[in-house]
This record gives sequence, C-alpha cells and structure tokens, in this order.
Amino acid sequence: MGKITHMSKVRKPDRQTSFTPSKLTEKVALLLSQGLTKEEIKWELLGGKLFSARMPLTAMEFYDAVSLGVPKLSVDNLADVMDIPMTTMAYLLNLSYKTLTRKNKKDLLDPIVSSHTYEMSDIIAKGLEVFEDGAKLNKWLHKENRALKGKKPFDLLHTPTGIRLVGQVLGRLEEGVYT
Repeated sequence: MGKITHMSKVRKPDRQTSFTPSKLTEKVALLLSQGLTKEEIKWELLGGKLFSARMPLTAMEFYDAVSLGVPKLSVDNLADVMDIPMTTMAYLLNLSYKTLTRKNKKDLLDPIVSSHTYEMSDIIAKGLEVFEDGAKLNKWLHKENRALKGKKPFDLLHTPTGIRLVGQVLGRLEEGVYT
C-alpha cells in the first residue's frame, strides 16, 4: 500500500495584508522614472532577466515564456514588489504555503500558476500605468470599490475571473469613466 499523505488546504491568510507604500513606491518610482512601457514593467515585475533572458516583445512571446513555466523567483519578486508575505502570495496563487516555499528559486512552476502570476503582474503594471504612482495604486487596491460591489480589488486577485474584473475597472478608470 502507498503512503497516505496529508494535503495542505489552500486557505486565506488570517490577517489582512496590504502593500507597504515604502517598498512598492521605491520600486515603482524607479520603474516609472525610466518611462517603461506596460510590457517592460511586467517583465521587471516578473524578475527581468531572471524571468527571461530577453524581454518578450509581444503578448504571444509572453505566452510562450509563461507556458514553459515561470521560475519561482518570479513569484518571489512579485511578492517582494507587492510587499506581501509568501503566505498571502500562496493564497493568491491557490497553492499551499508549504508547496510554494519548498520550491527552489529556479524551479519552474506549472503553466496554470505561471499564468496566474503573469496575470497578476499584468494587473499591477496596468494599475501603475493608470495611477502613475505606487502609493495611489496601493490605496485603490485596498479600498472598497463600488464597481466591484463593495469588494477590495486586492481581494479578487486570487482567481482569473477576479483579475479580469479588476482589469475591467482599471480600464474604465483609464478611459475616465467614474467607477
């Protein structure tokens, strides 16, 4: 008979976490001061050259890189930029904390987790493009939003549907539509 193992459940962290404006603002200020495009910001959020030797230039090139699997280092970098603990990042990626922390920095994550990581970096990059300020993005992500039926955008980032909804609201803000 095979060994029976206990599988850790993916659960929401006990305490509410948020971006720490200081860390996010430092990294964001550097990215924004360089006048980077949204794609360049995404690449940097995912770890830059540590994610991919050369920056993907098209959505299809990002797809190709992500479908091979992003290294755990990309998740570490995104969590660092977002200034959230790995327990929260594990929740957002629908992984157990133990599974995520067991991975080495160069280990490739499966395509689904890689895609989710990419989509979160896309939302952060879009938010930076819209707000042009990390502190303003931070405040918006953690404030209840009428367009999201009173939910905080950050709380929706753990599902692809939630990420899409947050992206839609950011798109409306970008177009000047009150949301």
